[in-house]
Amino acid sequence: MAFETVLLGLSLAGSPAAATSTRREHDQPRAVAAGSWPRPVAAPPATSPSTDGDPTRVAPARAYAARTSSAPLPARARARRSGALLALSLPLVATGSALVVLRTRSFERQVGSCALGPTQPLCSESAIVAHARYGAAGAGLIGAGLGLVVAGVTAAIPVPRRVWLVEAIVGGATLTLGAVWLAAESAAYPRGLEDDYAARVGPWFDRRAVAASLLGAGLGLALGAGVGLLPSTRAARRAAWAPTWSPLGVGLLARF
Repeated sequence: MAFETVLLGLSLAGSPAAATSTRREHDQPRAVAAGSWPRPVAAPPATSPSTDGDPTRVAPARAYAARTSSAPLPARARARRSGALLALSLPLVATGSALVVLRTRSFERQVGSCALGPTQPLCSESAIVAHARYGAAGAGLIGAGLGLVVAGVTAAIPVPRRVWLVEAIVGGATLTLGAVWLAAESAAYPRGLEDDYAARVGPWFDRRAVAASLLGAGLGLALGAGVGLLPSTRAARRAAWAPTWSPLGVGLLARF
């Protein structure tokens, strides 16, 4: 009985099924061992930061290149801007003309009364100064309207962007000159109701009005040039004005 059991065990050990199971037991550790070592994967090539594949950077760059070109605006955009500037200039000129005419008459009446004597009822230094201020304000409105008229006429003509830049520079210089001159005339007011007060205050009134008109003309021309420098499309305007971060806070960046 023991001999037969030994023979049965030997026969099972030599059978093909036993050999197959043995091979599987030997191969399984090798597969696991081989699988535990993954193949090295090559790292992707390093690329430098570029705007070739980033649409958020490519679009503003193209828009900026288009804006900096010297090509004039389309006819429809020119007509809209010219009409808006001319329409805005009309109420300014009308209001300024009314102020200048009314306040100049009142000023001359007050000064004529002072020429008769400082004790006249209409001779009031505070009233004369108030008329001079309102008259200068009216002259400034007229100048601003005329500056917008010049910008409106320019907008109707197909001009390159450098013409608008020249107008902006001229407008800024005129604005600065008028502001400095007006401040100097305000400080040079001839105080005191003396005998020659009427002779001194008349030229002062005229110089102050001219200075205010220069200030208004420069302001109107600069504002009109700023409108002319705006891009023709809404998307280009959004790209031209973009918020930026700085160490001091949030700023607004304009590209011209």
